[in-house]
Order: sequence, then structure tokens, then C-alpha cells
Amino acid sequence: MQIITASRLGICFALGCAVLLCTEARPQPSSSAPTADFEVKITSSKEWLVRRKGTQRWTESSKLSDPVAVGLLDGTSLIYVESKAVKPPKAKHIESAQFPESERNSGNEGRAFLHAVVDHKGNVRMPTVDSSPGPAFANAAIDAVKKWTFEPAKLNGEPVASLIKIEMDFTLMSGMPRGRRN
Repeated sequence: MQIITASRLGICFALGCAVLLCTEARPQPSSSAPTADFEVKITSSKEWLVRRKGTQRWTESSKLSDPVAVGLLDGTSLIYVESKAVKPPKAKHIESAQFPESERNSGNEGRAFLHAVVDHKGNVRMPTVDSSPGPAFANAAIDAVKKWTFEPAKLNGEPVASLIKIEMDFTLMSGMPRGRRN
């Protein structure tokens, strides 16, 4: 029962964050505002799939030659996913997550998967947990990721906001949890 409750809480949290991302990524009404022409989803193999709005065919973003904008940040900056045209951000500072104190004696371990936006200045925005062993791990992962900094993604040599995937391991045997950008 406790696992089901934690799973439901994690799903509710992930859905709430997804709504926030969609809300913040919704284009603002303006004739001069940039627009995002693609929808995005993540697969079980943690690959970004994209499709042009109004179409049915999903394609791995890494196989596309053109820039792929999937949303707006603050209503003005396009958010891109990695493609052959968009050079991904590079980590400058990654801070490990703290293993949740409440889970130390529970035997729970595992891996949290998140996604976040790295803005054009290299700051992490809107970290969202896609899955985790439980709410305490999700919170620890988000707390750590918020402290990360990056050299921003580049499009034609200019910094742009981009969507990234993050995988964070939580194991007691290996000491501190590790985070890595995929």
C-alpha cells in the first residue's frame, strides 16, 4: 500500500510539473512572438521523440538536421531539444543529491529520471521528475538539480534554452548519489 501511495504521489507530482511546463511553454498571444512547432515526449529508453504539431509521426530528435523548438520559456525564448542543429548544453557544476535521511533505514534505493530546461544563461529551470523510487528521492533530486549550472546549448553559435534529460542514482553502497545528464 505504501508503494502504491508513493507511486501515485510521484505520478501526481510529475503530472503537475508537466502541466506547469505546458503552461509556461504555451505561446503568448502576439503577432511577433516566436512559436514552437513541435510536440515532445520521452520514451522508455529515455530518447526525445518529437512531431510537428498537427501530424501523427514521432521521430527521435537526435536524427533531425533542423532545430526543433518544443516550447517557450517565459513566453519569449524558444526551448529546443537536441538535434544535429542544436549543440547540447555542457555541465559546468553538478552537485550530488543527498540520500534522503528518511530512506536510510528503509532499504529503498533506485534511480530518479528527470527533465529540465537549461536557459540561455545556463541556469536550470523547471526541473520535473519523470520517475523515482519515491517522493523523498524526487525531492532530493530536484533540490540537487536546481544547483546545477551549464554552458548553454548553442544554435548557430548563439546560446539557446534547451530541454535536457537527467538520471540520478540513489544507492547506499556507493556512497553519495550521482547525477548525470543524458
